[in-house]
Amino acid sequence: MIKDQDTNIVYLSEWLSDKNEGYPGLFKRLTTLLNKLGIKWDVLKHTNDYWARDYMPIQVSKDDFLKFKYRPDYLYKVEGREQYITDCSDACAELGIKYRESDIIIDGGNIVWCGEYAIITDKVFEENDIPKNDDKLSADIEKALGHKVIFIPWVRHAEPHEEGKDVFGHADGFIKYCGNNKILMSNHREAYPEEADAIRQVLENHGFEVTEMLYNVPDPNKDLNWAYINFLQVGLEIIMPCFGIDEDKQAERYVTEAFPECNVHTIRMKSVAFKGGALHCLTWNIVR
Repeated sequence: MIKDQDTNIVYLSEWLSDKNEGYPGLFKRLTTLLNKLGIKWDVLKHTNDYWARDYMPIQVSKDDFLKFKYRPDYLYKVEGREQYITDCSDACAELGIKYRESDIIIDGGNIVWCGEYAIITDKVFEENDIPKNDDKLSADIEKALGHKVIFIPWVRHAEPHEEGKDVFGHADGFIKYCGNNKILMSNHREAYPEEADAIRQVLENHGFEVTEMLYNVPDPNKDLNWAYINFLQVGLEIIMPCFGIDEDKQAERYVTEAFPECNVHTIRMKSVAFKGGALHCLTWNIVR
């Protein structure tokens, strides 16, 4: 499997730089930082949104890309949002990337490589209209990926049309693999302690050592502090979001301690995080 530390190029949707539809200020800050760090980057054309991760293929190995079906309920079930569903075939053709296809519905952000496993939230069963923990779907996903899969629990707390809520159910909004069987986990406990217990138990039952990013500040910002986990790693460089809030320094310390071999950088991106995603969602990093 291709891990973040193996990747060497970052792709951003062309929409991100659009002054009307995207976030041109963030695009400029991010590409400037990538240039400074010597990280190659390019723009994805033929996209319908400023996000990038979820509709692009999963890179299983250097020459093996797997395209799942992109049909998220938070877009197709909400009037007026279906136009934002991107078919990545033209974007991949532009880049000369060939891929395998699967009819299984999975967003790219819902697959996090952790050691020998791919970790996915069990929202995938709901998205494919199949009872949770269905053996056949589990086996089909493992066959497509060529790796064992761990499903972590996800509970719906909002309907697809609701803003500012986790309607996405993406694993990259909960965990990040640190290597050496260690996982960094978001502060989900501060909102839903029982769910955090359930996620942690599943991970620990598979032998992972879990560190939760919990914050000790006078006035926690729950609208933003979940998003630190959604950072970008390319090789040994990590770029993580910051928001100008009390949690920033604690979050940076968590990441620095979890990735001692990496260089950690921060970038302001408050407006985007309010939309439910951060750097990992906005980027597609692969090895070429």
